Amino acid sequence: MFSEEGTQRGLLRVGKVSVWIAGIFVVVTACYLLIGRSQLLDVEEIKVYGLHHLTLDEVHREFGFQAGDPLLSVDKELARNELEKLPWVKSVEIDRSWGGTIEVVISEHKPVALVMTEPDHWALVADDGAVLTSGLTTPPELPRLSGVRAAGSPGSYLSSDSSALLALLNAMSLELSQLFSSIRREADGDIVGTLVSKQEVIFGDDQRLAAKIIALSAVLDHLDEEKRTDKKIDVAVPEVPVVRDD
Repeated sequence: MFSEEGTQRGLLRVGKVSVWIAGIFVVVTACYLLIGRSQLLDVEEIKVYGLHHLTLDEVHREFGFQAGDPLLSVDKELARNELEKLPWVKSVEIDRSWGGTIEVVISEHKPVALVMTEPDHWALVADDGAVLTSGLTTPPELPRLSGVRAAGSPGSYLSSDSSALLALLNAMSLELSQLFSSIRREADGDIVGTLVSKQEVIFGDDQRLAAKIIALSAVLDHLDEEKRTDKKIDVAVPEVPVVRDD
């Protein structure tokens, strides 16, 4: 059996060890905070990667920190959230090194289409329906989506009635999508596209879009080989595409 005196000595030793551990923890934490917030560990350099449409000034305004700030005062999560509020920003990665360098890697949205905001004004939209710009009077050459609700302000998303048109574009190769000047939703719900060549492509409903795209690619290849420019290409039934010149 253990004596009462032995038990007390054991408890005393445990208590001393606990005090030492607690003391070491407090010292290490204090040093970490003091050094991290001192000029010894300031933000020395901020590197930004991935900008194509945004400017450095636009992203710098959202950081919440700058060169010379204490390194540990940098709130990466807050900075990431603020940057992702910018319409062009798809995702953000922020890395902080003890050398004082902060690296910010930004992935921007890629515009895939135009949607009207008001008559003769077209906004750039991304593949997920994000509205990237306000209405432009001289937008770049991208497929124009119509027969859907107008685009909202930059940073908002298109209404759900645009989802099928975006799904159609996203399923196309870049080469094929660039052949389209516009894609529209008819009053009866059918999807119709117009090629840059003025040929009309009838997709029908929003079912089996992938199969319809495959059929369209095959028909276009055939027409190109035959040197034909038939006015209408109907792939509503992808197994039996119809080409006519009426």
